[in-house]
Formats: sequence, C-alpha cells, structure tokens
Amino acid sequence: MLLTISILTMLTACSKYDDPFGNEDPKIEDPEVAERTVLVYVAAENNLDYYLDYDLEEMKVGSSQLGDDQNLVIYVNRADTSSTPYMARVYRGNLVDKVFMPEAIAADPTVLSLVLNKTCELYPAKSYGLVLWGHCSGWLISDQTWKTKAYGGSTGDNTKESVGKYWMNYPDLADAIYSAMKGDKLNFIFGDCCNFASIEAAYELRNVADYIIGSPAEIPDKGAPYDICVQDFFLDDTDFYRQLIDHYYYYWQDVYNRSDKAYIYYNMSPGDLAGYSVPLVAIKSSELENLAAATSNLLSTISDKVRRNGSLDLDSTLYYACYIKFRHSHDMNLVFKKNAAVQDYLTWKAFFEKTVCYAVHSANWLSANRYLCYDMEDFVGIPGSDCGSVSMFFPSSKYDYTSPDWNKAIGQFQWNDVIHWEQYGW
Repeated sequence: MLLTISILTMLTACSKYDDPFGNEDPKIEDPEVAERTVLVYVAAENNLDYYLDYDLEEMKVGSSQLGDDQNLVIYVNRADTSSTPYMARVYRGNLVDKVFMPEAIAADPTVLSLVLNKTCELYPAKSYGLVLWGHCSGWLISDQTWKTKAYGGSTGDNTKESVGKYWMNYPDLADAIYSAMKGDKLNFIFGDCCNFASIEAAYELRNVADYIIGSPAEIPDKGAPYDICVQDFFLDDTDFYRQLIDHYYYYWQDVYNRSDKAYIYYNMSPGDLAGYSVPLVAIKSSELENLAAATSNLLSTISDKVRRNGSLDLDSTLYYACYIKFRHSHDMNLVFKKNAAVQDYLTWKAFFEKTVCYAVHSANWLSANRYLCYDMEDFVGIPGSDCGSVSMFFPSSKYDYTSPDWNKAIGQFQWNDVIHWEQYGW
C-alpha cells in the first residue's frame, strides 16, 4: 500500500512535462498525437521471466514495420534484482524514451492504472490497445493469498521460481483501465496469457475495450510471436483481429508440426501436438449485453438441469482449465448445444455468433495439467463447429469444497447480475 501511495504521489505532483520517475533528462516534451498507441504490460516477476528476453527481441523486430505515428510502448516488471521496472517505446528495433520506475507489484491494479495513464500522457493517440503479458487463470477470483486466479502473478520479491502470489481480479482490472482511460474505450485488449477468453471476464471488460482477444485455454510459455503480430496491433481494418489470431494460430501450428520441436512441445508423448495449435477468439464487447440476456433466457429453459442436483451434462463437454482435479471453464457453446432444446439453442446461438466475431478451434493444446492432457484424447472427437472457443463457468456441487467457494465467488461478476445463479440454488 505504501508503495502504491508513493508512486501516486510522484505522478500527481508533476506538471505535464516533468519526468515523474526522477530522471534528470525527460525525453518527451510535446508529443504529437499518433494514430494508435499500444501498451504491452509485462508482468514478469514470476517464472515467465525466463521467456521475457525472447519476447522483447521479437518486439524489437516487429517494431521495424511500424510507422512514426504508431507507438509500441512496453512496461516491464521482471524477476531480476538488478533490473528496475521501466517504460520505453520500442522504435525501429531499439528501446527509446526509457524511464525507470519504482519497484512495484505489476499485479496491483493501481500500478496498471498509473502506467496506462502515463502511456496515454506521453504517447497520446487517436486510439489505444492493451496487451496483457503474464499469467492468467480465467474468471477465477479470490483474495491476494490464493495463487490460482485472474491476471498477473507477481512474486513481490524478484524471484522467478513460481507463478507468483499477487494477482489482479477482473473487476479490479476493469476499474483500473476505466480510471486510466477516463471512461474512453481501448480499441482492444489482447490477453497473451492463459485462459483469458472467459465470458465472465469479457463481460467485465465490455465497458473498457471494443474487442477482447485471447485464448480460453493455456498458451505456450513464449506466447505470441511478436515479430509477426506487432504489426497486427496497429491495423485499422474493422476485422484486424483476424490477422492477429491467424498469425498466432498458424505460428504455433507450424512449431508443433516440426519434428525438431517435438521433444520440447508435447503433452503425453513427443509429437502428439502435431496438427494442433491454440484455440483463440475475438469478442465484440458491444454485443455482450445482448448475449448475456439471451444466455439468461436459455438457462431458464433448462432450469431443471442447472439447479443444484440437476442433470446438466458437463462430463462429455470440452473444458479449458483444470485446477488440481477440478475441471472448469467449459466451452459455453458446446454445453448449451448438448443440454438445450434445438430451437432454444439456435435462438441463443444467433446472439453468440454476433458476439464472437472470429474464432479458431484446436482440439488439443499444450497443457501443464496431466488430468486435462488425458481428457484431450476425448476432445479430438468433438466437431470443431460445436466449439465456440469461449469458456463459461457452470456451478456444480463438486466445487463446494473449493477455497474460496467458486459457486459463490462467481457472484462477484457483473455477468451474474444478468444470469443470477442464485435463483437456481447457487
């Protein structure tokens, strides 16, 4: 808390052109308004620090394709006692305008808000994008001591042997962005982290970004191929997300198809990921409220199944995450197709297809969870057209003993203000 207050004091005490981080020679004095500024927010004070240098080099390569009116900005907080957190612009293969910042916890929403606000001040633009680099576990929510939830994963002590103990819940993430942007929407949020594409998280972020892009599943440690994808962040096409997703998907499909990579990237045996990649999706936030209302209506038609002790079939549906033995984050399109009446499902699906503007499916993906890896053998038989690549949490009595109680924690999301799981006994 004291650290957050000190950073806030440093920022608010400065005039417009003062350097808030104590550097003697501010690099930017009267910045021109660019077409777009994209901030890559790197929460690497954890075991992902091993892959950061690789991604930074890719970003430098990718920046060579950008124009002077396109700002790629990075905030880096890594697990290195000799490296101070910093902000910089990645420009034509170099880090320029570099400013060092106080030690902080990247998973603190106040830090994110301050960094994003400072990015907009130093690099004003007509539109903005945000890339979240780090760990993520979908919608899961808890207090600061629970290690498997939400976004971030900061150890807080510059070590890199764990996923971290400090995390940012999605309601706090949304509030941080809203505060920094002063109510203006980002053009997109791209989650280069695991399990980002959950319907609960997307709905929480609907008022701060036009598009939510990411994977409902785990992603490889190296994440996006930034040397290829950086230019996609700046496309002004209305369907820019297609190129970003395709570049990501086909890059990893190519890696998994290479025999010389089989010994690195596999689940149960070398080569078993050949032909597969990473499920990815782009969600249009302006359609999310309509989808929420349609989902509430559809649930009411299967109320007998979704109630406690009901007969909702989750066992035979694809799921994207597993904590210990608790399977969760099921593919929402597949669950409803299996459990709802045909016409009711088709009525709902029309809203789903307006919301999910682009998706690519993969029946297998790289996973660190052995229970999930075993179950992936069954996923191969599920038609890709049945899978929407968006996850959703469905309460179950098997979660009663989770800590915290997931069946109750889901109620902290705005998604539940429409769904109202409590009306079904949860």
